[in-house]
Amino acid sequence: MLIAFTTPLGEGTNNQAEVEAAIFGMTWSLELGYRNVLLEVDSQLLVDWIRHKTNPHWSINTQIMKLQALIKQTHEFRCKHTFREANFVADSLSKHSHKITSPQLYFNRNQLPKEARVYYQLEKLEMASFRRRRIKKIKEPP
Repeated sequence: MLIAFTTPLGEGTNNQAEVEAAIFGMTWSLELGYRNVLLEVDSQLLVDWIRHKTNPHWSINTQIMKLQALIKQTHEFRCKHTFREANFVADSLSKHSHKITSPQLYFNRNQLPKEARVYYQLEKLEMASFRRRRIKKIKEPP
């Protein structure tokens, strides 16, 4: 793990959040001198925008151009789609973003929020993770 981060999510779309996360990751990588970058995202749409397979909506085009400018600064760049079901750490950090008021950076697994830490450990052990949700109790009518 190089870095993980959460930032408070204001108004916007999931696509805007995906692009902003990619911009943050690319900027951070380039500032540290990394020039061979593998960007893993769970948005196939973002992968298609980066590869110029589809055109982004006008409202997100400026962000995509900023991301493309960062990509041009790399020596080797690859973008890979990862299914959300295989990306529980990022998914749990995304959910955690709704509970915070300021950006947070995590540089090791011990700093991660509890749920993300559990998923990180399962991923390192190459064990399957399962999506959990609370089950509503259905009350029988009297």
